[in-house]
Amino acid sequence: MKDNFDLNFTVDPSHDCVKFVKSANQMSFTQHSYGDVILRSNFCPSLISILFNTNNINSAVSSIEKFVKKAKDPSKIQFCIKIDNEKDFVKTFLKNIEGFKCNFIILSSPKGRGYIDLWQWINFLYKVSSRRSEFFLNISDEMHVHEKNWDKILEKYINFKPDGIFRLRTSVYKNRNYNTLFECGYAPDTTAIYSKEYLKIQGDFSPCFGPDNGQQFVAYYMATLNYPRHFQFSRDYVINSISFAGQGTNKGLKGAKKNERMVLNYLLWQNMFTLKHQKEYFHRARKIQIKILEKQFQDIDVSHNHLNERYEVKTKDEYGKNLKIFLSYKISKTKNFIHNLTKINFFRFHTGYYRPWYEGVFFHFYVKVFKKIPKSEPPKEPKNNNYLRHLNLYVEKTSLICKKFNNKVGFLKKICLVQFIFFLIGIFIFSLYFLIYFYQFKRNLLLINRRFKVINRIYFYQTKSHILTNNKLDQSKTIIVKGE
Repeated sequence: MKDNFDLNFTVDPSHDCVKFVKSANQMSFTQHSYGDVILRSNFCPSLISILFNTNNINSAVSSIEKFVKKAKDPSKIQFCIKIDNEKDFVKTFLKNIEGFKCNFIILSSPKGRGYIDLWQWINFLYKVSSRRSEFFLNISDEMHVHEKNWDKILEKYINFKPDGIFRLRTSVYKNRNYNTLFECGYAPDTTAIYSKEYLKIQGDFSPCFGPDNGQQFVAYYMATLNYPRHFQFSRDYVINSISFAGQGTNKGLKGAKKNERMVLNYLLWQNMFTLKHQKEYFHRARKIQIKILEKQFQDIDVSHNHLNERYEVKTKDEYGKNLKIFLSYKISKTKNFIHNLTKINFFRFHTGYYRPWYEGVFFHFYVKVFKKIPKSEPPKEPKNNNYLRHLNLYVEKTSLICKKFNNKVGFLKKICLVQFIFFLIGIFIFSLYFLIYFYQFKRNLLLINRRFKVINRIYFYQTKSHILTNNKLDQSKTIIVKGE
């Protein structure tokens, strides 16, 4: 077994992997090896192949059932699902889904390292899916479609673009415009529907975790690779006629398992932004750009210069002059390093909470080195500082002294002479304190007001970020508000 945190480990899909296949008109599954080519699965005339991993029978069955019930023709749906090869689980899972009148490809293999390698199985599921599927969708086992007859709606997009290269944006982030590369990591279009040509050009979903994030990087580079020219090569199209529910993550995880998942997610996240993988995403965008050009302009000649990491496009101008355009997919090492360095404050860039910058930096390096979450306490409400403590102490001590003097010399109580003297001394001392700690002026005023209740008011403590949510399990119901 490889190191559980080795991000370069490659899963062998043929090792101890069994492929179960069932067509829409069959009542039971047949068993095959991973590499076997099966006509009724590899060349199934399906409208869409839906890919996901699962270890939860109830969630998976519920998701499949909702897709099937809301489809006009379930026989044109192909589900490609990865499960672990635990004997009882496989048998029960197949029994629960064999009654659905749709097409299935089930890959059953050892659990291996678990979550950290699940993204690779999306690529393997894509490899065994039908080559005749018009569209592909990668989801979790908790997602399901909202619309009735959603498959008929999707059919209308088969010839949406003459070259067949596009993806349909359907998630809660579908209307988002990405201003920076970093946004692609935390807000990808999680339920984008890809045309077969769009993925065929790339070869699979992603070279690393995760498939949806990876495709958002590709889309970002597609939108920006021709900047500042007016023409964009972006092939993203928002549709409102198909939408999905259940777009949450880490559902049901608690305690140590939740912390372990946080560590894995953070390490995998950092891996996405490495130079090697960003160069691969940019290269994929260039491949799509080249294919778009070749489909539209038959007279161009394109060659791939592997050594210089670029494509060379040869053409002629209107006067017959030979022209050459270089389309590089290099990524600047310096820019990549600076980008990643400026994003190591964990709390600022990965949560909705505000913490001091040094805590976020410490968290980053701690997780990278020790592969675990550091023990920490949630930020506490600021305690009364020394100023208020000394003020209270001064008031208490001087009150006792005044009582003693007043008891001994009666007329002092009537003119409040001792109290007035201590008041003047206090004004001098604490005014001097105010000047020395002027940067805490506002805070000290609030503390004084809380002590003497000069003004009755409700106190609100400023925060630089806060999470507003109606549903902790559904990200579409959550809003993170960033303050000043």
